[in-house]
Amino acid sequence: MFRDLIKLFFAFFVLIACFPPPSFAWFGEEMYLSENPPADHGEGHKGGHKGGHKGGRGDDHSEHRAVPVKKFYLNIHDLSANAAAYVVRPDGSMAECELSHDEGAWTVTFDTKPMDGSMDGIFNVYVVDKRVVDGTLLIRVAKMNAINHTCGWGHKYKSDKGRTMPKHLDAIPLEIVGHDLWDAFVHNRTMSGDNLVFSVLKNGAPVKNASLKVRTQTGWIKMLKTGDDGKASVQLIRDYYPEKWNDFKAMKRGILRITAEYEIDESGSFEGERYNKVRLISTLQWGYRLHRKEYTSYVYGLGIGILFAVVSGVGVYVHRERRKRPYREVRFNEKD
Repeated sequence: MFRDLIKLFFAFFVLIACFPPPSFAWFGEEMYLSENPPADHGEGHKGGHKGGHKGGRGDDHSEHRAVPVKKFYLNIHDLSANAAAYVVRPDGSMAECELSHDEGAWTVTFDTKPMDGSMDGIFNVYVVDKRVVDGTLLIRVAKMNAINHTCGWGHKYKSDKGRTMPKHLDAIPLEIVGHDLWDAFVHNRTMSGDNLVFSVLKNGAPVKNASLKVRTQTGWIKMLKTGDDGKASVQLIRDYYPEKWNDFKAMKRGILRITAEYEIDESGSFEGERYNKVRLISTLQWGYRLHRKEYTSYVYGLGIGILFAVVSGVGVYVHRERRKRPYREVRFNEKD
């Protein structure tokens, strides 16, 4: 019997090698945008997409120093010919970006000009990809909220809620909107331990019962379902505790990725191919900082330790001073 099991396993692996999984398996991978190229960016396919766009530095994403050109990277190589990228500027205007496959990865590059403060705010960047696979229309959306801000511009839009509120684009098949991720000064306010609220929208309308997955780069995952209003909330975990306090980095930045999935029983045709179901996958990636309690508690402990040392030193000094006897000169008269 043991030999039969070995033969069965061997036959199974031979079948997997000879007949790889259908394209649904690899195309179903979630697609997301990142500030850094994927780990295998040197092993991807070569070529361009819709003419491509190259040039300019776009890898500097400081929220306190605006740059004229920004660049984001996709984690995948299997984009369809119909894939498109869009950007919604802080003033509400929209433009189509050009995708290119440079540096061994798909990139989205866009300009934030003019650099006079009129584009101070959040740029919404989208990549939308569609394909029919095994009778299912698969639609993948990657979204990134890009901060374009320089404090030298003076925060003139801090009271303009229409400018600082998160925006969405009705043309996007499935979109995740994060609430209160940045403050009125266009600074990232998200910290570990915060209660976060996300909305899932389908062409601008709230989606009920959409699956939402929240995960951090440390591997923590939380599964959620959206309510009637298309919203779901989660408390972000506080999971940064190095083994040694000397290794603690108060300015450490974490990455948060939110993935929404939704399926519809719908029949139709896309690019000449029939489908009887629609599957939508959307992602949003955002950075967060450590909660102040993570390092203020350490500062408080250090302060208490210093105070204890000072009080102990003062106590020892006072005790020794009190034990001192005043100097008295005694003279002996040997004649007496």
